[in-house]
Amino acid sequence: MKTRAGKLFPLALLVGMGLLTSWLDVLTQWQQPAQRELNPNQPEYTIEQLTAKRFDEQGRPWQQLVATRMWKLPKVESVYFTAPDLKQYQQGAPDLHITADSGRYNRPQDIADFSGNVHLLRTGQAGKPDMTLQTQALRLDNRNQLASSHTEVLMNYGNSRVRSVGLIYNHQAGQLKLLSQVRMHYAP
Repeated sequence: MKTRAGKLFPLALLVGMGLLTSWLDVLTQWQQPAQRELNPNQPEYTIEQLTAKRFDEQGRPWQQLVATRMWKLPKVESVYFTAPDLKQYQQGAPDLHITADSGRYNRPQDIADFSGNVHLLRTGQAGKPDMTLQTQALRLDNRNQLASSHTEVLMNYGNSRVRSVGLIYNHQAGQLKLLSQVRMHYAP
């Protein structure tokens, strides 16, 4: 003769499994809280005292960026910098150094804009002198290897000096186009 507990056990097991299944179903379909819409005028994130370094395949320094502040606005592809200090290297040796009051980098387009008290130093190589450039705004198009400015530019190369309003430099072709009001002092 079967006991009453023996008869109820399969029923209790069935009810317990049903409750467990229902509970697991509720847990797996749990809805995430609604995402709060971000203010488009407030940074999505901010980084203070940024230092970023990139290295080439041989482990030598390739680029270094230092900035007092970096931030990104929601729904905007660009990141913004305060006091950017960019150094670029070729085969581990210093090649290019840019400083400015502020900067912006658009990753999809690979374009960097520097503004306010922009200083550029290209380190001299193979016995050639350093080249310095001062302007209020400079755009670097890395994809097309172009540098451009539409503001007043002062360039020094050794003892030679060039002043103009605006320039376009095509690195691939090695061509410098001075846009207007060009003054030059050439010292061989």
